[in-house]
Amino acid sequence: MAKSVVWTETAQKSRQEILEYWHWHNKFKEYPRKLSKLFRKKIELLQEQYYLGKPTDFKDVRVTLVSHFSIFFKVTYTQIIIVGLWDNRRNPDDLHKNLSI
Repeated sequence: MAKSVVWTETAQKSRQEILEYWHWHNKFKEYPRKLSKLFRKKIELLQEQYYLGKPTDFKDVRVTLVSHFSIFFKVTYTQIIIVGLWDNRRNPDDLHKNLSI
């Protein structure tokens, strides 16, 4: 049975910032569209195989990769909660403040 997906406000904000940055950086919409599609496909896969990915040092949080990005999520009985989206090329010291844990 597929679990429903819930995005935290922090994760939604991170997603929006990433897509806007790449739109501004490249001056084209193709790459942000491609990223959005990749995120969506990975999350659809997580709905069926929710223990895909690795455990993290954060309590009950797992991570899976999409290109240069990490999707941080929690699994509950009925939901997959996306708690963060992170560009792995950024300073790792800033990661904790970009997760809703």
